[in-house]
Amino acid sequence: MRSSNRRFSVFGVFILAGVMTLSGCATRKFVRQEVGTAVTGIEPKITEVDTKVREAGERIDAVDRRAQQGIQAADQKATQAGTAAAAADQKATTAQRTADTATQGVQQANNRITGVENRISTLDVYTPSPYQSVVFKSGSATLSDDAKRTLDDIAGQVANLTAGYAVEIQGYTDSMGSENLNIALSQRRAEAVKRYLVSKKVALYRITIVGLGEDGPVADNKTRQGREQNRRVEVRVLRSPAAGRTTN
Repeated sequence: MRSSNRRFSVFGVFILAGVMTLSGCATRKFVRQEVGTAVTGIEPKITEVDTKVREAGERIDAVDRRAQQGIQAADQKATQAGTAAAAADQKATTAQRTADTATQGVQQANNRITGVENRISTLDVYTPSPYQSVVFKSGSATLSDDAKRTLDDIAGQVANLTAGYAVEIQGYTDSMGSENLNIALSQRRAEAVKRYLVSKKVALYRITIVGLGEDGPVADNKTRQGREQNRRVEVRVLRSPAAGRTTN
């Protein structure tokens, strides 16, 4: 009986071991199946996550590139703006200088206009000196030594003047001869006086002459002495306020 029980126990142990073995094999297989299934289900998700990570990285890179481009464009625009501002400043400076120059030109022009107006305002403000006379022989337009000395004195009055004076010359005759002859003779006498004054450095353009013949006698033409006084050239200097300026 004990022998049968022992065999039965041994047999039971083998059966239990076999069951455990089979059970272990079944469990490992089951685990492997479950793990395989789990891995199979996880791999698409991993792939999806990788894809999303990559896409996110690409989007980040794209955003970074756009940001860099934007920064470069902003820098470039800032540089251009700075250059434009500098150019504008230079133009403004140039414009200011031009305006200053124009203002100076206007001021100078105004000064010249004022000077011209002042000169014009004094054109008719002349103070005449008394007439000085030189006389001639009958029928002659030749200057005597006395006449030249008188004209030297007149030339000395204006020799140093640069502006503001004029010299007036009027030629006359006595009543002898025809009117036309006397006018021509009085003109020649006035011309002789003018030539002499010009030879003494009196400006030609400041001299005016006229021959008046026998008009305006200063003495009686019925007497020899009166006729001698009427054969004359009268000279006077007219001065304006500008005549005060002299040469060095």
